Amino acid sequence: MKKLAIAITSLLLMIGCSSTPTITNTNNIKEHILKDNVAYESFSSYSDSDTIIRLPNGEYIHGTKEVNGKYYDSDQDSGAIQAKKAKYYALLAVDVSNYLTEEFEGFNNSDEVFYNKKDGFTNASTVIDENGNETDLANHPDYESMTIKEVKEKEYNRLIQEDAKEEKKNLSSPVSELNELLPKTDSISRTVFNKKNKYAIHYYEIEENEYSNYIKTMKENGFDSIDPNSPEETFLGVNSDNILVNIHYDAANKTLDVDIRRQ
Repeated sequence: MKKLAIAITSLLLMIGCSSTPTITNTNNIKEHILKDNVAYESFSSYSDSDTIIRLPNGEYIHGTKEVNGKYYDSDQDSGAIQAKKAKYYALLAVDVSNYLTEEFEGFNNSDEVFYNKKDGFTNASTVIDENGNETDLANHPDYESMTIKEVKEKEYNRLIQEDAKEEKKNLSSPVSELNELLPKTDSISRTVFNKKNKYAIHYYEIEENEYSNYIKTMKENGFDSIDPNSPEETFLGVNSDNILVNIHYDAANKTLDVDIRRQ
């Protein structure tokens, strides 16, 4: 009987079964995705509800896998996140990187500037306020001299943290009545602000036909265009309650920005 038990145990190990799946402890998987700029395509083959984990070798998987004799199971891992959220973080990283590329256009990574997280950066050593007073930034406690490369890193982290705070606030807020006036979609999105009199949302991975259908639905919901000569990628509309909606589609990046508010 003892030999039989040993044989069964050996067989279970050979086929990868384990009564106690290894836990990766990657509760910071979000930070890994953002920091490593993991591509959206890494998760695009998964269903939105699939669980994703990050293995010690840096690989992202859904399901089970053996690495160096240890078995990992995304369905049992406390650090796993859903694929839809993983996709969102990957797209957010691209979003922020594109913004910073535009923000620092014309500068080299090695250029020295003065940086303040509240006011941004400047390559001037002194600034003059509205009263004509000069301030020496080199000796100012709120400014720090650093390279553009270092500023980019600080700004990247700041923007990601701001998004996290906004996301947490929006998740705890009641859904705005204005949001109820917008077409329902399963697209990956980020709520930009959520208040009583204004609501804005940013959608990712929107195809042109999806944008066209979105505008069509808005019109069916009672929003009439107030600028018929506007470009095809823009829709400005208002309904009978004088609620204004401003929609912009970026075909190159497949993003859709919607701003709706009471006037």
